[in-house]
Amino acid sequence: MPTWMTLAKGPAFLFVLTVLTLGLLRLIFLTTWDIILAIRSAGDRRLPYRQIAIQTVSWLLPLNRLHRNRAGYSLASFSLHVGILVVSLFLRNHIDILNANTGIAWIAISKPILDALTLVGIFGISALLLFRLYVYGSRQLSKFADYLLLLLLLNIFLSGFLAGRPWNPIPYDGLMLFHTLNGMVLALLIPFTKIAHCVLFPLIRLGTEVAWHFKPQGGSETVKTLHGPEGRKI
Repeated sequence: MPTWMTLAKGPAFLFVLTVLTLGLLRLIFLTTWDIILAIRSAGDRRLPYRQIAIQTVSWLLPLNRLHRNRAGYSLASFSLHVGILVVSLFLRNHIDILNANTGIAWIAISKPILDALTLVGIFGISALLLFRLYVYGSRQLSKFADYLLLLLLLNIFLSGFLAGRPWNPIPYDGLMLFHTLNGMVLALLIPFTKIAHCVLFPLIRLGTEVAWHFKPQGGSETVKTLHGPEGRKI
């Protein structure tokens, strides 16, 4: 095994995993604490927790919403999420690396299924990239980080898929180095980019609901902040 691969599967992997885990735990703690403070200071603390939970679960698999506005974009986004979650978490090679470093492991999914889902993920990433490049509204809202994340994901999926082909024209070691470096960069960026929603998603609906339960005099304070002490006549 090349030295770089030994380092990537050992010390480098542990470093990236540590940054990723601590970064995400920090976000969960800060978000949860902000929600707790908002509930404590709210004028109305009655929250529809059951409805919030149902809405959160329904958005985990939004199959009944894919046909609505921007159906193509929604389908591409769903394909991307399915590809990332299933392939990254249930590929045997990934599980073996995690097990070697942490002792944690779970069942893997067979390679033909993961190959198909990898192609689904490549389709989703490519479609989202084209949307951001050629659809005016998406292009206006897109920032450098949006393109960077999609390119990193595309690099990871394409290199991983090619590495598993007997007809791969690129030297295996070089391709795996490219695959590994892109994966590490992406993992390091996750706690600091919008991909952090992978752990914050369960809190989004609750946070949104709490945001509408203003503390006493919150409305008046908002008006003063936006329009000065004299307020604004309506």
